[in-house]
Amino acid sequence: MTSFRIFAALSAAAGIAQASDLYVQNFETAGLGYTTSVAEFSDGSGDYFTRTDGSNISSSVNYNNVDGFYFGGQDLDGEGAGLPIYLTTDTFSISGATDLQFAIDLAEDAANDGNNDWDGPGASSGADTVAFEYQLDGGAWVNMFTAQNDGSTFNSAAFVNGVMITDTFSTFSADLSALSGSTLAIRLVWDLDAGDEDLAIDNIRVTGNIAVVPLPTAAWAGIGMLGLMASARMRRK
Repeated sequence: MTSFRIFAALSAAAGIAQASDLYVQNFETAGLGYTTSVAEFSDGSGDYFTRTDGSNISSSVNYNNVDGFYFGGQDLDGEGAGLPIYLTTDTFSISGATDLQFAIDLAEDAANDGNNDWDGPGASSGADTVAFEYQLDGGAWVNMFTAQNDGSTFNSAAFVNGVMITDTFSTFSADLSALSGSTLAIRLVWDLDAGDEDLAIDNIRVTGNIAVVPLPTAAWAGIGMLGLMASARMRRK
């Protein structure tokens, strides 16, 4: 135990950074750590914007690799909401953190007719999109990436930077290592206006490296002396 303490002390004194979770949202607790611009809703079928485990939405919506609860949206104006609508995380501290990274798990249900129905910019109702944004220190919202169709007018699958979102939850990420500041928030901007246009999200995570703060030199000297004294006592025994 004494050897471990001395090693930990030396590591901290060297200023070693430790990877840390700065924000994690897994939707296992209702309403904790995020807000929505409209009250969460579901008609029990294909119109919903809600935290769910699948029991309060259409049974025809199926995802793979589900981990408990997640948040999903489909046909978002079907119950009268004006688009776009938002899901925003609580603001959290990034003070002292470096090499920030963003990650989120996404899935999109395969339509019953075999088509994925996300529309592109040429559609009369406009493009179907979900944008992923960050806000640094209360400033402007900045786009990280956008889920959208493949550029055709109608009935495409959803993609992020050319990678298709499937019905199996998979992780998509963004490098935020250029950022530094005191606080960060994440926002999703949802604009899906018809059936078979859905997205499910889970495990929002922002990580960063936090430097271990060393104790003053005198304190490290004291720890080292205690370790030597303990070792001497053990040898005498």
